[in-house]
Amino acid sequence: MKALVIERPEEMHIVERIRPEIKEGEALIRVQYIGICGTDVHVLHGHHPTATFPRIPGHEFVGELVEIKGEGSELFQIGDIVTAQELLTCGVCDSCAKGEDNACIHLQIIGVHADGGFAEYVKVKTKKLFKIPKHIDIKRAALIEPLAVAVHDVRMSGMQVGENVLVIGGGPIGLLIGLVAQRGGAGKVVISEVVESRRKLAEGFGFIALNPLEEDFEKKLLAVNEGKGYDVGFEAAGVPSAITTLVDHVKNTGTIVQIAMTKGPYPVDTGKVFAKELRIQGVRIHNQYNFGGAVNMVVDGALDEKLDKLISKVFEFNKVTEAFEYAEKCKEAFKVLVKVGQ
Repeated sequence: MKALVIERPEEMHIVERIRPEIKEGEALIRVQYIGICGTDVHVLHGHHPTATFPRIPGHEFVGELVEIKGEGSELFQIGDIVTAQELLTCGVCDSCAKGEDNACIHLQIIGVHADGGFAEYVKVKTKKLFKIPKHIDIKRAALIEPLAVAVHDVRMSGMQVGENVLVIGGGPIGLLIGLVAQRGGAGKVVISEVVESRRKLAEGFGFIALNPLEEDFEKKLLAVNEGKGYDVGFEAAGVPSAITTLVDHVKNTGTIVQIAMTKGPYPVDTGKVFAKELRIQGVRIHNQYNFGGAVNMVVDGALDEKLDKLISKVFEFNKVTEAFEYAEKCKEAFKVLVKVGQ
C-alpha cells in the first residue's frame, strides 16, 4: 500500500508499505478521507514529546471496513463506512475502568505511537470502531475526531442551558467548541480571535467575535455580556494571555477549561482563582463515550452546513506534503482534508 511516512523529524515521504495484518479484536479500514491535525504537524517537526519514528501519522480518518476479527465483529459488515477513536488503551487501569480511557496510564495514540491513517489502510481496535450511515457525506465524517474533542470539552465544563460562554482561540477546535456549546443550549457564545477570517466565520455561526489585539477588547468583553462575568471559559489558543483573560472574565464560581497544549507553565493569578472560587478543568483528547457523541451529532445532520464551512480545502493523496504545508502556513485554513481512496 501507499503510505505517508515520517522517517524522522522533518523528513516525510510517500512510500510503499506492506498492508497491515490484523489479529483478534482488530479491524482494517480502507481510508477514504483524513484530516490534518496540529498533532500531525507537531509529530512532523519533532515537537511531540512521545512520538516514535518512523511513523505513519494521522488520526482523523474515515473509510471502508475491509476486514474485522473478534468480539464485536458481528455488529459490522464488510463494506460499512466506519471511523474509529484513535486511542489505544489498556482497559484495566483505574481510568479505563471509570470510562476515562483518554487518561489511561498506558495510553498510546494512532498516528503518534502506532501507524495512522495517512495510508491506503489503517489498523484499529474493534472496540473503538463506529459505523457511519452511507447517506452521510463522508467528508463531514472526517471531522468526527476534532468534533469529539469539542464534545468532550463542553461536557467536561459542566455548562448548563442558558449559560454564557467565552472561547479564547477561534481555530478549528475553538469554533467546534462554540458549535457544540451552541447546540447544547448556551446563551451567548463569544469567540476571541486575532485572525479576521476566523472572526467572520464565527459571526456566520451566530457567535460574537472580538479581536483581542484591539485596545478596547476588555471593555467589549464586558459590554457584550452586560457587564457580567462569563459562566464558562475555554482556553483554546495556547498563549499565556488567554488564561489571564479567562481568570479575569469568568464569573465567581465559574469554570475555566484548559484545552491548548502549552510550551511552558502559565502565569495564573491563584489569588483570583481563590477569591472567585474558580474551577480550572484540564481536558485531554476525548473519551470513547464522547467520541460516540460526536458521531451522533454528525449523523443527525444538524451541523451539516457549518461543518462544510470548516473544510477549507481537499488535497489528493499524491499532494499530501503540499497539504501539510498549506495547513501549517495558511492562516485562512481551518480543516484541511486529504482524499486517500475512492
